[in-house]
Amino acid sequence: MDESFIQKAKTLRLLLTDIDGVMTDSRLTWYTDGEGRNIEVKHFESLDGMGMIFLRACGIRTGIISRGSAPVLQNWARLLGMDILYYNCMDKSGALRDACTRFGCTTQETAFIGDDIIDLGVLKTAGMPISVANGVEEVKRIACYVSPKHGGKGAVRDICEQILKARGQWEKVVKTVENGTFADPQTQLTVVKFQTKN
Repeated sequence: MDESFIQKAKTLRLLLTDIDGVMTDSRLTWYTDGEGRNIEVKHFESLDGMGMIFLRACGIRTGIISRGSAPVLQNWARLLGMDILYYNCMDKSGALRDACTRFGCTTQETAFIGDDIIDLGVLKTAGMPISVANGVEEVKRIACYVSPKHGGKGAVRDICEQILKARGQWEKVVKTVENGTFADPQTQLTVVKFQTKN
């Protein structure tokens, strides 16, 4: 970790992330149920989920900004104690600014994890742009940190650990988990269908 990453981590108040290619391996899977409905399935890494729970327990708000709309996103966000979910969202930088207004923070106090060119705008808006090993080159060039792990394969967990280590909070997390005093964050998820205002 370089000094710039450490300083950004210390002032971080909100971390938002993309889903496909970041919290999943980018594969899109559907099946048709007995009534002919197409159901989307996403495969998440449990280590990533715990990393986000650890962040939230250490006082960093968390959320998702996704172009997708599957109900599974809401289930995953609630399970992880996230604060906000933006879905059907093409204007990701607008969503990040909206989250800042809702939570009373500045864009410089935010991080975003992205992997594809749809994320370039929000990555340039966030004070702490982050990517994953499978991110496209345009994204990795502007990231202050690129996880050596792939999306859906522990990249988000790695990112969460690096942030908490930079803030000096990781050892406390480990101790509370080890001694059984760690408590999952209890939050109310806000779900927003975010569309650009014309």
